[in-house]
Amino acid sequence: MSNRRKTALVLGSGGARGWAHIGVVRALFRRGFRPDLVVGTSIGALIGAMIAADVFEAFDQEIAALTPVKLAKFFTEMHLPQAGLLSGKPIVEWLEQSHLLGKHTFADLKIPFAAVATDLHRERSVLLQEGHVAQAVRASISIPGIFDPVVRDSAVLVDGGLTSPVPVTEARKLGADVVIAVDINTHSPDEVLLAEGQVPPMPTLFTTLLQTMRMIENETCRHTLQVDPPEILIRPAVGHLQTLEFYAGKALIATGERAVAEVEDALGALLK
Repeated sequence: MSNRRKTALVLGSGGARGWAHIGVVRALFRRGFRPDLVVGTSIGALIGAMIAADVFEAFDQEIAALTPVKLAKFFTEMHLPQAGLLSGKPIVEWLEQSHLLGKHTFADLKIPFAAVATDLHRERSVLLQEGHVAQAVRASISIPGIFDPVVRDSAVLVDGGLTSPVPVTEARKLGADVVIAVDINTHSPDEVLLAEGQVPPMPTLFTTLLQTMRMIENETCRHTLQVDPPEILIRPAVGHLQTLEFYAGKALIATGERAVAEVEDALGALLK
């Protein structure tokens, strides 16, 4: 009988700051790390799905070629507001490209994977582990008010970051003995303070919704990481960036790679 411990890679929520996850994964892979389980919330679910489907390298190249024009198409497809400003259909179409997730189901994945969403009516996190992977990712990234929720199995699902921005506890529920978690949310308010006397601009509807979501994620993140800390916590210095600053991809990826170097000793001991 093997005594090998089951190791989970947990990728947190945070919108555009999630590009730092790419740098973290690059650095972990270079060091020979391969997870037994991947659990992700929101942008972490998107990137986690690529790892589990064994298309991370193709996804990495896709992000490198992602221009502002291509990015804009994800956020310009507005409709008359019902439950959200955006339908999210362009994102699903992008994820379903043949060299990315395609029509993969969870049963097709190379590594066990779970996406975390929030059940809006039951007010709790939900683990998505069955069915269409791209649709599960779409549910996990459904920022309230921005994207339409996803109705699945009699539940109305929105962004997993509301209830589990860094899903360490969910990974343990799935049998993880060791958790390597990436937190891209927690930051000090000092990082975003205005200069003395500066009047903040009136926020747009988008900004108001996103900043409200971020406040909830930050507070939830601090609490959950205190209650159930991972064995290794990687924190790229991206807290000063806003949710939709996707244009900063290269810098964010590099920051993620540097963050892995900061836990080199602990990681080296684990990989032994």
